[in-house]
Amino acid sequence: MTKPETAKVGYARVSTIEQNLDMQITALKQYGVTDAMIFTDKMSGAKKNRPGLQAAIATAAETGGEFVVWKLDRLGRTLLGIIGAMQVFEANNVLLVSLTERFDLASPMGKGMFHIMAALAQMERDLIRERTIAGVKAARERGARHGRPQTMTPERMEKAAELALAGVSATKIIPVMKAMPGPSIAKSRVYQWVRDFKAQHELPASRNTQTLIGSQK
Repeated sequence: MTKPETAKVGYARVSTIEQNLDMQITALKQYGVTDAMIFTDKMSGAKKNRPGLQAAIATAAETGGEFVVWKLDRLGRTLLGIIGAMQVFEANNVLLVSLTERFDLASPMGKGMFHIMAALAQMERDLIRERTIAGVKAARERGARHGRPQTMTPERMEKAAELALAGVSATKIIPVMKAMPGPSIAKSRVYQWVRDFKAQHELPASRNTQTLIGSQK
């Protein structure tokens, strides 16, 4: 089977149904993206399940082409979200191009910017970890005062956050939680906590790039 020709794949997003995609789509077309290769979403960048984004990434990965956006923030609301998407592109040999920032992941400057952004994202992960530990301490104090039983204990929350920030999936975190001291905990409770934590901080479901593109193949 011959490999599909390299293509320019465009992605446009607005946060609400009422907003208009026309400006972004026009910019993508001017860059050379065809109508058939433009994928869109009308939802917040904080949402992890964006069908248009997943389809666009899958298409770009299959063709080994360029992934074109109007601005980098179309990929995610936070730096962690943007870096997560960029890491998927890099792993699948997809070239990222941002028209507004004139960002090209194939250029030396683009690669340099990527590493700077990755370093800043790591700093953001560290800050999230520190805030989580502080929240765990507060939860432990509240539990001591009120005597309320907690299945997702402060110790479990701290460990789950550590694993989630390292890119571990909820499926793999569940047995770790069950093995830790504390009340019996349901799989669904762990899954919900990890899902909410990752959604809040725009963390990828796991380091496995198939998480984003596998469902579209």
